[in-house]
Amino acid sequence: MNQESRIKNQESKSILDNLQENEISLVDILRFITDAYKTIIVFAMIGIGISIIYLLITPKQFEATTQIAMAQIGAPYNNNNRHLNPLGVNIEEPGLLILRLSLPTSFPEQTISACGFDDKPEPGAALAKAIKLGAGKGVANVVELKTFGASPEVAKACANAIFELIKTTQAQILMPYIEEAKLKLADDNERLIKAKDFVAKADRSGSTMGAAYLSTSDEIRFLLDEITSLRNVVTTNQNRVTHLIAPIYASEAPISPKKRFALAVGVLGGIFLGFLIALALQQLTKLKVAARASL
Repeated sequence: MNQESRIKNQESKSILDNLQENEISLVDILRFITDAYKTIIVFAMIGIGISIIYLLITPKQFEATTQIAMAQIGAPYNNNNRHLNPLGVNIEEPGLLILRLSLPTSFPEQTISACGFDDKPEPGAALAKAIKLGAGKGVANVVELKTFGASPEVAKACANAIFELIKTTQAQILMPYIEEAKLKLADDNERLIKAKDFVAKADRSGSTMGAAYLSTSDEIRFLLDEITSLRNVVTTNQNRVTHLIAPIYASEAPISPKKRFALAVGVLGGIFLGFLIALALQQLTKLKVAARASL
């Protein structure tokens, strides 16, 4: 029993010693902070100063944003029947446009100059990396464009130049389809005139029940439907050109550098660095005292 009591007493003493050590450690930390607060404050002020210098020397960057609707062509038929499709078909899918404008060769000199990249070593590559294009969420024919510049006006001018480039290139893609539709429309009109002339002659001769007459009548109905579809393609293409969903927006507030973030990093970094330096100085002082005591 005496041995068990001795063991319990030793365990209790060990626990009390640990508690005392923890208490002493907390006191040491508080004492250290009290002694080193000047150093910590000085380095915090230095961190703020560095942040202010960074904000002053870093060029401001502004952002312009817009949404662009892809050019479309009227779809004559859908998959199930021969009725007109009012929705149209994209001339260029958003994903393909994004891929195309990721190439440096996609940008002509006037677009590069409007965006202020003509003095860069590789202006096309620099511009391709600088702009941001993304597909519109939940919309199959819209892309969101973001451009950047040293002022809101520069960013807005760049966004407008990119939009005009997209509009021009998609109009060039669309043109062969329109020309083909016009040729087809002219051919169908000629065929329709001939078919109507044949039917009129058959009506005058009284042979309206022949196979040729019935076949020509079916051809007339087919041609009328196709002509209507082709006219829809030709006449509505001006209403389906590439266009902005809303005017280009350029904020007057710069997106970088971020003042609050820079100041917070400066303060926290200065406090941390001051804490480390104060701790290093304290340890150095202890080592000097220990060395003198050993002598």
